[in-house]
Amino acid sequence: MSTPDNQLSDAGRFRPTVDQNDKIKATRFLGLCKSCGQCVVKCPVNAISWDTKELGQLGQLGEPAIVIDVNICIGCEICEQICPDHAIEITRKPQPKK
Repeated sequence: MSTPDNQLSDAGRFRPTVDQNDKIKATRFLGLCKSCGQCVVKCPVNAISWDTKELGQLGQLGEPAIVIDVNICIGCEICEQICPDHAIEITRKPQPKK
């Protein structure tokens, strides 16, 4: 079954975009994101912003996707909990004991 050019296939919809550093791994599922902006508003450290280069699920209409700056992110997972589309997954990486 073919997919129209303006829609993501199921494989594309669930393919993650991952940004990470030594403390945080932020996984975004752009095909699930409806660009509602709840995560942008609720992030306590303003680590989430609109990405003008990538588009979310409704991208054919021009809605931007979100981008998570893992160097600012504190791993509180509020964005993951607040997202109605389950389009964000935050993982705190174990830190070596000192």
